[in-house]
Amino acid sequence: MDLKKILANLKSKKKAVREKAVDNLALAQDANTVKQLEEVLLNDSERSVRRRAAVALGRIEDEDAIEALNRAIETDSDVETRRNAAIALGQFGDERAIMPLFEFYSETKSKNFFENLDRARVNLVLTQLTQKKGFTTIEDMVEWKKKKE
Repeated sequence: MDLKKILANLKSKKKAVREKAVDNLALAQDANTVKQLEEVLLNDSERSVRRRAAVALGRIEDEDAIEALNRAIETDSDVETRRNAAIALGQFGDERAIMPLFEFYSETKSKNFFENLDRARVNLVLTQLTQKKGFTTIEDMVEWKKKKE
């Protein structure tokens, strides 16, 4: 895998090329690419590319990505990008992911297969956060977080 070429492809004018580059960086899981992925997450014009960047940052598991993920949760216009960023942030155990994840978790169930997959991912991360924080239920953890805020 030619990392220099992949990083160069992040600047392509073609959305599909940028998507593939982000996917390749997610597979590479190279912490040296976190800054470039943060840039994509926060600034790419295409939501599909930003969504992938959030997932990639979660896969790399470098704590340098935490602030960019949190900023994406707070500011991105695309709900799926925010969801992917919240999932990634939750995987780090960051409690700032609790409320955004719970909002996604509380949404009305959909008949859309992919939305239900996302719901399952959200549920898994919330369950893991609940255990890490020492709570019995997701709802108990959410109440604790609300009192903290």
